[in-house]
Amino acid sequence: MIKKPFCKNKRSMFSIFLCVGMLLNGAGTIAGLNGYQTSLAGFSSGAGCALIITGVIGMAVLKKSRGAEKQLEIDTNDERNVKIREKSAYSAFFITLFALTAAAVYFTAIENLDACFIIVILMAVHVLSYLIHLWLNNRKL
Repeated sequence: MIKKPFCKNKRSMFSIFLCVGMLLNGAGTIAGLNGYQTSLAGFSSGAGCALIITGVIGMAVLKKSRGAEKQLEIDTNDERNVKIREKSAYSAFFITLFALTAAAVYFTAIENLDACFIIVILMAVHVLSYLIHLWLNNRKL
């Protein structure tokens, strides 16, 4: 069963990026002017600008070449590309798990048990999310 995408076409996705970016940028600017936390306001403005730029560039690229949207959809659903993304995600899962394990061992060695417990909880969430996704995907097939 093919999973339906969040947005049917890329143009609407880039429009959503543009709108959310303007909202975040506006909220960050207003928060900064009213004297709220400057780091949160700066993050909101920065994330908003990044989304605006992504939306504008994405829409410009799609407008420049009309066939790009169809070709992008074909490339996204191509079996080879799907297999490559699956292998990459599988490898990234184990690399992240190894990095979390190394960090837990390091924090245990320097006797920072609070950070160690946080990392062990993150590892449990990481593995649990993998098992849940594995169960859901096997159930669909």
